[in-house]
Amino acid sequence: MKKTIKAINKNGEEKEYDVILTFNNPKNNKDYIVYTDNSYDEEGKLKVFAALYDENSDEPFIGYPTTNEEWQDIYKILDDILINSQL
Repeated sequence: MKKTIKAINKNGEEKEYDVILTFNNPKNNKDYIVYTDNSYDEEGKLKVFAALYDENSDEPFIGYPTTNEEWQDIYKILDDILINSQL
């Protein structure tokens, strides 16, 4: 079943996004959500976004990854999922 979320985009408009995955990073004990609006960039790559979240909160988006290490962990998890799904 496809899960969607609604969030306010950078233009202040409410937009619906498809959830790709949620996970807890044991390195920093933070929870992340990775999602897409199913649009593509100039190079034809799917636009993917990530945020810190708390699924038990009224406002589940509590911030965004701010360090290179956080982004590298997110990319690694996405790569691992893509590699394993192609087996």
